[in-house]
Amino acid sequence: MNNPNFHRAIGRIRRRHWLHYAVQSLLMGTLVLAINRLLATGGVGTAPLASGGRMALLAGGGVLAGLGLLWLRRRMVPNLRRLAEENLRIYQSRILLQDSLLLLSGLPLLLAYGLVGSLPALGAYVVLLPLLARLTAPSAEAYQRWLLQS
Repeated sequence: MNNPNFHRAIGRIRRRHWLHYAVQSLLMGTLVLAINRLLATGGVGTAPLASGGRMALLAGGGVLAGLGLLWLRRRMVPNLRRLAEENLRIYQSRILLQDSLLLLSGLPLLLAYGLVGSLPALGAYVVLLPLLARLTAPSAEAYQRWLLQS
């Protein structure tokens, strides 16, 4: 794969990967801090949210949504009969979906910091995100392994 267009496309996917991590983590952090501020000022009662049945339903819905997205990610497979550009587009979509799911794994740590003020949870979140981004960064080799898995 010595094609310069291919390496530009992989570089673009890699930049979007890093940008996605930054934007989604900032969005989640802002959302958690806004919820924390709203709860601290007494703008919203916590009793309806904290009831056991609603929390179980919310957690079950989150698990089902995550499983559905994981199923969709597994369905995004390469096909050597497709055009190279289309396989690259599918790979980019798969990376975007994978990044979204991985970033949601840090949400409990962020919520622990936002609702309880746990500094170790915030530290773990700050360490977890760059580590996940580095471990899952797209590369030409990773794309080739994905392409050959079909």
